[in-house]
Amino acid sequence: MTETFYVDMHCHCPDYGLGIIREYLDNNYVIVSVSEDWDTINKNLEYKRSLGRNFYICLGIHPWVIHKHSVNDVDKIVELALKNDVDCIGEVGLDKIFVPKTFNKQLVFFKKFLEAAREYDFLLNLHTPGTWETVYNQLVKYDIRRAYFHWYTGPLRLLESIRASGYFIGANPAWRIQDKHRRILEEAPLEMLLTESDAPYRYKNIVLSPGMIPETVEYLAKTRGIEVENVRKYLIGNAKKLLGFS
Repeated sequence: MTETFYVDMHCHCPDYGLGIIREYLDNNYVIVSVSEDWDTINKNLEYKRSLGRNFYICLGIHPWVIHKHSVNDVDKIVELALKNDVDCIGEVGLDKIFVPKTFNKQLVFFKKFLEAAREYDFLLNLHTPGTWETVYNQLVKYDIRRAYFHWYTGPLRLLESIRASGYFIGANPAWRIQDKHRRILEEAPLEMLLTESDAPYRYKNIVLSPGMIPETVEYLAKTRGIEVENVRKYLIGNAKKLLGFS
């Protein structure tokens, strides 16, 4: 495998055309594309067949659209993942901040995804606003081996538990304007960090993109007094551990 320059652990690639994603891949990015619903699941599967190298997908139902789905969809998604050699489930999780009204249904879905992750050793690409500790406790309860907390903005006190369990958190370009995320990136050990974009999500006045990841790597290097190249290689090593490429 060609030496990878940057890793995007959480991108909504179905919102982009194939050409844009291929351009990043050609520039030695590893990109992990998450799904939100059946439309994006099917599009990600199509992209996987077309893109191949350095492109990974996750299949799942976003907590924001749980109300539009049946719990039986979880079994269908797991079957699709197994059939198509996909070992990541996402974007899945729990959300008490943006969609608290559906929390009980979210929990039913999430526990079914956890059961599947335990049985098949799926990586979980997680959405956790307002539920960081609840999600972490569920991961431990279900003996989940691989998990990634996308755009982590939870309590600092939980970082050590997440790290000790071998899980990772996402460093998002939102650090530029989000104080709580910036504080987390300053405190979290490099060994538990991975870069992401959550592109093309619009956060306040920023339209997030994979092209912002280099600036995040530079920021992590600056806050630690380490050379940018060393940080970049460290993050690549983290991605190799989590995604299993060499």
